[in-house]
Amino acid sequence: MLLSPSLHAQLFEPYESQESKINNQEYSLKKKYAEEHLKLQGIWGKTPQKEDPIDVKLPKLMGKNLEEHFIRIGLEQAEPYLSQCEKLVSIDIPPTPTQWKKTAGWTRYGKDGTITAVGYPLEDTMVFDVEVLMSEGNYPTIAVAASEEAWYSWTSPYLLDQTKSKEQLIPFGRRDDKRIIVGHNVGYDRARIAEEYSRMDSNIRYVDTMSLHIAVSGLCSQQRPAWNAELRRRDQESSSNEQTFFDVSSLNSLKDVAKFHCKINIDKSQRSIFETGSLSDVHTQFNELMDYCAKDVALTHAVYKAVFPIFRKNCPHPVSFAGMLHMGSSFLTVTERWEDYLQKSSGKHKELSDMLDVKIRDLAEKARVLVDDPVIWQNDPWLSQLDWFVNPRQRKLKGSPKWYKDAYDTKTATLKISTRSRIAPILLRLKWNGYPLHYIPSNGWCYKILNSEVAVDQSSKAAARDDTYHYFKVPHKDGEDANCGNPLAKSYISSFEDKILTSEYEAAREALELNATSAYWISSRERILGQFVVWDSNSSVHMHLPQKSEGKYGMILPQMVTMGTITRRAVEKTWLTASNAKKNRIGSELKSMVQAPEGYKIVGADVDSEELWISSVIGDAQFGFHGATALGWMTLQGSKSEGTDLHSKTANILGISRDKAKIFNYARIYGAGVKYATSLLSQYSQGIDQKTAEQRALELYSETKGEKEHSSKNIFKRTFWHGGSESYMFNALEDIALSREPRTPVLHCAITDALKPQYAKAQFLTSRVNWVVQSSGVDYLHLLIVSMNHLIRRYNINARFMLSVHDEVRYLSSAEDKQRTAFALQVANIWTRAFFSYKLGIHNLPQSVAFFSAVDIDHVLRKEPNMPCLTPSNEEKISEGVSCSLLDTIRELEADMGPANNLECLLGNSESLEQMKIDEKTIKSLMDKTKKRKTKVDLNFIKAQMYKDYKNHFEQTLKGNRETEEVIRCGDDLEAIYMDAY
Repeated sequence: MLLSPSLHAQLFEPYESQESKINNQEYSLKKKYAEEHLKLQGIWGKTPQKEDPIDVKLPKLMGKNLEEHFIRIGLEQAEPYLSQCEKLVSIDIPPTPTQWKKTAGWTRYGKDGTITAVGYPLEDTMVFDVEVLMSEGNYPTIAVAASEEAWYSWTSPYLLDQTKSKEQLIPFGRRDDKRIIVGHNVGYDRARIAEEYSRMDSNIRYVDTMSLHIAVSGLCSQQRPAWNAELRRRDQESSSNEQTFFDVSSLNSLKDVAKFHCKINIDKSQRSIFETGSLSDVHTQFNELMDYCAKDVALTHAVYKAVFPIFRKNCPHPVSFAGMLHMGSSFLTVTERWEDYLQKSSGKHKELSDMLDVKIRDLAEKARVLVDDPVIWQNDPWLSQLDWFVNPRQRKLKGSPKWYKDAYDTKTATLKISTRSRIAPILLRLKWNGYPLHYIPSNGWCYKILNSEVAVDQSSKAAARDDTYHYFKVPHKDGEDANCGNPLAKSYISSFEDKILTSEYEAAREALELNATSAYWISSRERILGQFVVWDSNSSVHMHLPQKSEGKYGMILPQMVTMGTITRRAVEKTWLTASNAKKNRIGSELKSMVQAPEGYKIVGADVDSEELWISSVIGDAQFGFHGATALGWMTLQGSKSEGTDLHSKTANILGISRDKAKIFNYARIYGAGVKYATSLLSQYSQGIDQKTAEQRALELYSETKGEKEHSSKNIFKRTFWHGGSESYMFNALEDIALSREPRTPVLHCAITDALKPQYAKAQFLTSRVNWVVQSSGVDYLHLLIVSMNHLIRRYNINARFMLSVHDEVRYLSSAEDKQRTAFALQVANIWTRAFFSYKLGIHNLPQSVAFFSAVDIDHVLRKEPNMPCLTPSNEEKISEGVSCSLLDTIRELEADMGPANNLECLLGNSESLEQMKIDEKTIKSLMDKTKKRKTKVDLNFIKAQMYKDYKNHFEQTLKGNRETEEVIRCGDDLEAIYMDAY
C-alpha cells in the first residue's frame, strides 16, 4: 500500500507522476516482468497485510521539491561552519612561539608579537590539541590552539600547584558564538572542553582530520595486512611506476597521515612522557612539551589543508557535512547509579571469577592424582595431551607431573589456572559437537574424530591426522583459515548456549556457565571503567540541569570518530558496541545507566530494516516502482507469522533459527560469499558436517543471489546474477561498486581512493559492495539527523541529539515536549525515505516504511522500553518506558493542542527564524554536483535477471542495444575488472 493521496501530495506533488514520465508500453512491460519474477519466486498472489491509510499534516518542505528542501536545510545547518572550514584551508597560521608562558589558564601569542593572558581563545576557527598526563587521570594537563591571528597555550592550574583539584577542564567561553575546532581524533580533545558538559548546545562544532582522511583515503580491514606487508617491502626495494591502492592510502595516526598527505616525517617520542611520566617531568620539560603539542597542531593544520578540499569534492552535499558535525556533538547524562554499577559489576565478576578458579583448580587436583595410574590418563582423549613427566629430582611438588608443576606459582603456593590457560579446556573435558577437543600448535584447538568414524568425503577437510584420529579445526568467526585460540573466549559463548560446545562433567558445565556470565564484563571492563565522567560538582562546568533532591548528575561525552570507517560510519569503543542487557551477563545493563535528568525523557527510534530496505529499493529502481523484486516485496510485505519475510525464508533453507538467519542475510548483502556462509553454518548447526554445510550454503546462494553469468561474452556484454530472489539487487549494487567512480546514489558520496577501481583493480569486491550499502546507510542517518535538527529549531522543540548507534537515534527531550519530539522523528523519517525513493527514480513511497513502527519514550537508554535490564550485577528491575506508534503520538498531540486545522502541523507553527538567503545559482550548482547519472536499463536485461536459464528465453541472434551498452559500458579497463572480480 502506497502513501495516501494527501501524504503523497505533500512530498511528491511537485513531480509529474511516475507513470506519465515513462512510456506506457514500457511501464506495462516492466509490471509484467515484475509479476512473472514474483511468480517464479513463489510470492505473487500472497495477500499483503491490510493497513488503514494514514493522513496527517506534515511541515511544509523548505523548497520547491525534496531535492531543494534537503539542500536548503543542509546549508542552514552547515553554515557558518562550512564557510569557516573553507576559510581555514586558505589561511596560514603564524610562526610558532619560541617560548611558552608557564602560567595557569589561557595565554595568547598574537602574530604581532604581543603576549596576553585571556579567558579563552578569541577567534571563531582554530586548530586544537590537548595532552593528558596519564598518571594523573583523564583531565587535561596542557593544550595548544592556533588560528589565523594567534597561537594559544593552556596550562592546568593543577600542574602549577595552584589548586589541589585535578578536575580542571579547558574553558572556551562565548557560548552564543558559532565556532569550529579542528583536531586529529578531535573527539578526545572535545571531552576536555568545559562548555561541552551542558544540556545546552555549546555552538562549537568539531572537524576531525582523522575522519576526513578515513573517508577519502582510508583502508578497509581487508587491505590493512597487505598494506603493512607492502610498506615493509618498499622499505627494502624500489617501488613500481604503476599506482595501486598502496599509493593512495595510509593508516590513520597523525604520523601516518602527515607523511602520506604532506610528505612530513615526525618524531613522536616525546609522547612517552605523557604516557609514563610524572608532573615533575612535565614541569622540567615544559617548553619542549608545549613545542611538541604545537607541532601536532601545525601538522594537523597542514593535513587539514590537504584533505578537507578532497572531502568536500567527495561528499558535496551540505547534509553530509552537517550530519558529520552533529555526530560529533553526542552527550550522555548519568546519575550516581553509574558508580553503583561499576562497583556491583566489578564485585560480582570477582565473586564468580573466584568460584570459577576454584572449580578449575579442583579439576586439576583430581587429574593430578592420576599420575600413578598411567592406564587411565594415557587412554583419556583429554588428559593424554598433558605432559605427565615426573622429575625424580624435583624437591617442590615431589611426584607431581610437569603440567601441574608448570601451572603452580611457588611464590603464592597456589595453582595459577584460569579460563585463559591452555590446559583449561582439557581439564574441563570440552567437546565440539560431541567430539573431544585437542590442541595442535599449528592449527589451534581442533576436535578429534576416530578414523573409523570419519566419512570418506569428510577426510580431506581434516587439518591433521594420525593413526587414531582425524583432527578438524574448531570453526572460527574469521573463517576456516583462522585458528581457534581459546574455545572459552567470548566469541564461543553462543556455541556453549546452543550446546555445540559441551562437557560431560557437571563441574565443567558450571564452570562454562560462570565463564559465560563474566565474558561481557571481562571484554568490556577496561573501556567501561575508563569512561571519563564529569560530575555536576565540578566548578569548571554548568550543566544546565535541574537541581537533584539527592544524589548527583554527571555527563559522558562519547569520544566519537565521526567517520571511523571507510563507509563513514561513526566509531566509538564503548557506547557504539555496547550489548543489550542479558540476564546472564555481568555488566550488560551498561546502556541503561544513561539516565534522563528529572523533567526529561530519552526519545528515540530504530530505523526498521534500514540497510535491507536501502538494498532492496536500489534493486527495485530498475523497474521504477517499489516491491517489484522478490527482495523488495519481502522487505515491504513479508510476514514473520506466515514465513514470507526474508529472514524466515533463509532460516527455512538453512534449518536454523530466524534470529541466526539475520546474520546470514546481512552478511550476504554486505558481500560475503558461500565460503563465509559455510563457516558460519558450521558454527551454528550442531552435528552438521562440512559437506552438508557447504551444500546448504550453496542452496541459499542459488535461491537468493542466483546463478552467476561469469563471461561478459553474452548478449548483454557483462557479467551478472540471474534467477535468484536478490539478483536484481546484487546487479544494481555491483553496478555502483564497479563503476568508474563509485558514489552513493542519494547524497553522491564517493568511495575511498583505496577502493576505487583504478587502484584496487579486481580486488576487494566484498568491501566495495559493503561500502555501497553501509555508506548509503550513513547517508540515511545524516539526512535523518539533519531533518530532526531542522524541526527542533523550526518549531522550538526542547530537545537535543544525544547519540546514534548506526540505525538508531536518541534525543534528550523535555517531558513537556516528548510527543512533539516523537512526531518530529516521524516527520524526519518520512522525509528521508521519500528522498531516497526520489533519488532512485521512484516518486512514491510504501506506507509500511514511511514512518517508524514505534518511537520510544523512556527514562533510560535501552533497546526496548519494556526491557527489565535484570542481570547478575543488577537485580532490581528498571521501570518501563513507553513505545508510541504514529497514531498514539497523533492522538496525544491532538488532545494537547487540538486538531492541526489551524496550525501549520501537529508540531505547532514555525518560529520566525532568520531564513538563510540561498540564491538559485547555489541551489542549481549543488543539484548538479549531486545529480545521479541518468541511465536506462534494457528491458531485455530486466527480463534476463529473473531466470536461472535466461538464455532459453532469448533468441540467440538477439544483440544488446544501445541503451544496454550505455548502462553497462564502463570503459575497456572496467570491463576487464568485471571479468577479473569473479
